[in-house]
Amino acid sequence: MYTVVKTIPKGSRIQITLDNGISFILYKGEVRRYKISENATIDEKSYNEIWEILYKRARERALYILDDGYKTKKQIYDKLKSGNYPEDIIQSVISYLLEYNLIDDLRYAGLYIEYKSESKSKRQIVQDLMTKGIKKDVIAKAFEESDYTDEYSLNKILEKRIKRYNLEEPKELQKLYRYLVGKGYNYNDVKSAVRQYFHDTDMSL
Repeated sequence: MYTVVKTIPKGSRIQITLDNGISFILYKGEVRRYKISENATIDEKSYNEIWEILYKRARERALYILDDGYKTKKQIYDKLKSGNYPEDIIQSVISYLLEYNLIDDLRYAGLYIEYKSESKSKRQIVQDLMTKGIKKDVIAKAFEESDYTDEYSLNKILEKRIKRYNLEEPKELQKLYRYLVGKGYNYNDVKSAVRQYFHDTDMSL
């Protein structure tokens, strides 16, 4: 048996907190069906039925989120958490998604690296992926399996960016250096890439 210790109306739904500390949200019709109110008790049968409702709802929500594009495990977790789904419901849904290969952090990292290979440094990509909840060892493996090099991405960015600067002016050249270093590239690599660009285009530095 579980005791309802608090109910908070949220539009057409109600947030319910039980004496075991678990909190979840049901629609008002479901609240009436299970006769839920503060200090009321929920028996095991009703509790299991409610959990099945929440699981199916959370799973549908996760699948809807994935319709919008590939996501990391953490992104799905955060979305469901913000929907006030209980922890064990969230973990059950994530297990389901993993079982059917609907989320895969290694694959996500690999696709992200490929997509950003001409616009971001390795340092930036690593930071982005960690922010998305992907572990360092998974990111490292994704880089190992990719063709990414900082040299290639640096040269691609340099080709796109260099025309914005009047490189006959030393201050402009320094601005270019600062921009590229700010994107996470090594200063010496930046100088080398700029020097090579001038050599390849028959310009003088």
